[in-house]
Amino acid sequence: MQNKIYRNIAKLLASALPLEDRELGQTVEDYLKAILALPDWEKAALRAAYIFSRKVPFEDREDVFQELALGVLKEKGEGEALAYTIARCDWRDWWQKYQTRKRIKWYSLNAIAQGHDHDGTLADDTGLEYDLGELLVGEAEFERKIDGKLAAEALWAKLPDTIKRVVNRRLLGYSLTSTERSRLATFVNSRPTILVS
Repeated sequence: MQNKIYRNIAKLLASALPLEDRELGQTVEDYLKAILALPDWEKAALRAAYIFSRKVPFEDREDVFQELALGVLKEKGEGEALAYTIARCDWRDWWQKYQTRKRIKWYSLNAIAQGHDHDGTLADDTGLEYDLGELLVGEAEFERKIDGKLAAEALWAKLPDTIKRVVNRRLLGYSLTSTERSRLATFVNSRPTILVS
């Protein structure tokens, strides 16, 4: 039974490698030999990580296997029961986070749009797909720019013509003369709340 688990672990590890001229079977055998040569604690860590990684969605299995194996190996303990317990606790933590992410995605903006897919995309009549979260970010950025432009225009309208000339020169990258700097400083000091009103 344990040799079957070790072979499956070797297959998992070999499948992640880009194989060029080598055959997958030979790579699996090489990994199997390396695994069987490991100390008992490390083999127990791999077994426990493999067992619990099989209990997660397929697309997350490799990542969870790595996380669980590293979590158990960090403890450097002894005994299969301890390795199993550590892997189980780490798996439970991962599973709780996964459930939370799933619920958040379900209740997110992506989930309340009409005609949405469960992956958070929305297709229009042309077949193009839009991620509603990205659309929201783009809309917020656009509104921020428009609001900023409107605020800048309102501030510009409050400035007297003499100060507008000084500010315009500075915006164009020209150095201000001492008279212009003094005029600007006097204006700002006499109206300290102009930027927040």
